[in-house]
Amino acid sequence: MAELALAYEARSYSTGIVGRSICNARNQHWVAENTGGEAVGAGEMFCASIAACAVNMVSTIAGNEDRALDGMEVNVALYRDFDKPASEVSLYDGVRVQFQMWGVSDDDARFLVKTWKNR
Repeated sequence: MAELALAYEARSYSTGIVGRSICNARNQHWVAENTGGEAVGAGEMFCASIAACAVNMVSTIAGNEDRALDGMEVNVALYRDFDKPASEVSLYDGVRVQFQMWGVSDDDARFLVKTWKNR
């Protein structure tokens, strides 16, 4: 098996306040909270991470494939069925990723999203 090289790393540590943590990647630090706190929640950060990855990957793909793309917005939403019996593990029952792109043909937009999905 090939040796794996580290691509990314981030960490989070407790603050002494239940439901609040400090996160960091490289020299950047931020607060994460459970749902309902003043700071951005961990689930919201998860959505933002997926959205940022999509924006950055799709714009890179567009450049590499010589496809016109003026700009884009990606919205990620996570859904849960709160009528299901609770379990010890939090799971999302649905994920929606919505792309809006400007300055790109419909065919190229479909190509870019399909390429992103396949990576």
